[in-house]
Amino acid sequence: MPEDSKKHPAFSLVPDDSPHEVEGEREVMLPGMSLEILATRKIELRRWNLKELVDPYWRLYCPVKGSATVTSGGNTTELAPGNLYLIPPRTTFSSRNPEPFTKWYVHFILGRSDLLSVPGIYTQPLDEISSGFLDTLTTAKGEPYNWESASLVIHALTKLPAEAWTDQKLDSRVEKAMDFLQVNLARKISADDAARAAGVSVRNLNHLFRSQVRMAPMSVLLNYRLDRACHLLRHTDQSIEQVAENCGFPNRYYFSRMLKQHRGISPAAYRKGQLY
Repeated sequence: MPEDSKKHPAFSLVPDDSPHEVEGEREVMLPGMSLEILATRKIELRRWNLKELVDPYWRLYCPVKGSATVTSGGNTTELAPGNLYLIPPRTTFSSRNPEPFTKWYVHFILGRSDLLSVPGIYTQPLDEISSGFLDTLTTAKGEPYNWESASLVIHALTKLPAEAWTDQKLDSRVEKAMDFLQVNLARKISADDAARAAGVSVRNLNHLFRSQVRMAPMSVLLNYRLDRACHLLRHTDQSIEQVAENCGFPNRYYFSRMLKQHRGISPAAYRKGQLY
């Protein structure tokens, strides 16, 4: 490797002991992100009465026919054809439809970025681009060709106002710890383990999390576990015992207590709840 590359590591894009040679200067470097589409459906609803629902994933609603309302934080939003509505995770809301209501909806998650979203109901007009994606959804082939859902979601996300996101840029040490917690949520891990993964002391990690994420590391881990558990309850047929085990809870009883305490519902009731 040329001497200049050793003096200026930014020029080398692979480790010094790598058999590969990739050299250059980074002009732009953006953080990674993930998008997982959980469900995309068009549905005709005769009754749609949700009561103070809160879920760990995003909802994208596109009304087609009829009318409905969603209420969150004391504010009521009418869902009307010609608009898209984005609801970030952990937004508590209720819904009702005074008449039959047809809509497209997409459930999705954004991984670590979900913690940077601000709860609420965000409305945007249905433009030509999103209309085109919706038109092609009716003939979509499903995996691995269902790019229309992802395209629709990404386009809608780019139209969100700045206030839909926190303005906090996460410290790289916080990101490392959060990645560690998310990857290892099924294991028995501690704040010491997360601190070692981030390369800081437990005290410093707690300070970083409380200042940037407004939660302690173990609270973030609990949220990751509950989010994953809710996903498994809604989108798989795993038993409650299996869900508890796969999400790092010692048993179903402790899992049930945590879900009831932090999400206000039992696992069985959550599983039976409406998906829409």
